[in-house]
Amino acid sequence: MKTYDDALKYLEYLCTFGIKEGLERINALAEQLGNPQNFYQTIHVAGTNGKGSVCAMLAEMLKAHGLTVGLFTSPHLESYCERIRVDGENISEADFTEMIARVKACNVVCTHFEALTAAAFEYFRVRKVDVAVIEVGLGGTFDSTNIITPKLAVITNVALDHENILGDLDNIAHNKAGIIKPNVPTVTGATGRPLEIIRSVAREKNSPLYEVNPYELSAISYNLNLRGDYQQFNAAVAIKAAEILGLNSDAIETGLARVQWAGRFEVVETAAGVVVIDGAHNPHGAAALRQSLDKNFPHGQRAWIFGALRDKNFSAMIDLLFRENDFVIVTPPDSERAASTEMICSELRGRGIDCVAVEENFAAVERLMNSSADVKIVAGSLYLIGAVRKFFV
Repeated sequence: MKTYDDALKYLEYLCTFGIKEGLERINALAEQLGNPQNFYQTIHVAGTNGKGSVCAMLAEMLKAHGLTVGLFTSPHLESYCERIRVDGENISEADFTEMIARVKACNVVCTHFEALTAAAFEYFRVRKVDVAVIEVGLGGTFDSTNIITPKLAVITNVALDHENILGDLDNIAHNKAGIIKPNVPTVTGATGRPLEIIRSVAREKNSPLYEVNPYELSAISYNLNLRGDYQQFNAAVAIKAAEILGLNSDAIETGLARVQWAGRFEVVETAAGVVVIDGAHNPHGAAALRQSLDKNFPHGQRAWIFGALRDKNFSAMIDLLFRENDFVIVTPPDSERAASTEMICSELRGRGIDCVAVEENFAAVERLMNSSADVKIVAGSLYLIGAVRKFFV
């Protein structure tokens, strides 16, 4: 493997294996690499929504505390290199290629995400990070990141998502609670039945549990460099985690003031007006986006670029996101799992919402920018955000 393109081709080949449960493959990879995940402390973050934002906040706080910090997140928006960062800097294409080459040389048949996880663990060892913030890819129990023994586990929230893989809400909660380790503290913002399940697992594993209640959330006193009302709750979870980790108020304040997380209520000023870019990709995220839009941009017409994956509940997302006078340009996310534009348009028209299907992303962007709407929004899938964000930023 000599070039970045070679690495991408190898990862594309691994995609053919799909998603497979079990930790035996990632354990085999890690063992071949010398168990790099044991060379630094880790913080493990799971949740239905907000886990990427919480990871970004924690990474900035830890960096402000004077530590060298690794960050592993998924999916990326525009480049695989976004997934693996040290002190806020993306891994270079050359280093990414080298890490994937090391994983391939292990000769372990593995999935796409397992290879990326092993590559991240190895890169953090090479870079001699003090701590790595690790985002769960899917679920928790059998996610390839779950071979670490973290200093702290964080479960942001639990809602319905990936039901076709993870099952009903109880199963989802049990799966996310799978990152709880014996005697390791856990922070959660979950509520209701999922919280009961997380409490039960924490008791079984003697894990001190710290709860952040979104219904009793007071205003965050720190200056947060992320917009969107839902980020206040994410910040509360991150702050509680930082306090348990022993970070002082200066590090917390600096981290929150500096944090950046693209595609999450990202407000861009363009020649054609304000564009809001948000990766709301499930009903829980759609509800949060609608709340933030109604508070920050309550008046005027809204025009959208919207697309979703077929394994998401986009019918519920449509109910939550759109107003009757909205105009929606439906375009497919950059994924083989993309829902058909006509299927989504049919749902929209059934609710009396004006829409048009545009198959090419660039043409959809042109249509949006030519709209006279007061606020323009791109939402529905991180894969869609990744495909079109470059036209605005």
